[in-house]
Amino acid sequence: MFTLRFSDDAEDALERLIAGGAGTEAKLKKVRRALGLLQTNPRYPGLNSHQYENFPKLPDEKVWDSYVENKTPAAWRIYWMYGPNEKDEYGTEVNVITVLVIGPHL
Repeated sequence: MFTLRFSDDAEDALERLIAGGAGTEAKLKKVRRALGLLQTNPRYPGLNSHQYENFPKLPDEKVWDSYVENKTPAAWRIYWMYGPNEKDEYGTEVNVITVLVIGPHL
C-alpha cells in the first residue's frame, strides 16, 4: 500500500473535476478508480503503467504514466513517481507515490 501525495497541478486538476458538477462526474469516477488502483498496486494490469520518457521539468527523474482511460480521444493519464518516502510518527517507513499531473495524455 502506498500513500499518495499530490503536486499542486494534480491537486488543481482534482479540484476542477470535483467543482465541475455533472459534466465531469464520469471523468472524476475514472480518476478516483485509477488513483485507488495506483495506491494499492501501481503495477495493476489495467493501469498499463510504464516509464515515461523525458517528462517535462523533470528530465532526470523516473516518471511513470498510468491510464485513466484508453481508446478515447484525449484519453486521460496520471503521471507519477515513487517517493520521497517518509517516516510515520512511530518511525516506520511509509511508501509514497507523488502524483505529478492528472489530465490528457501529454
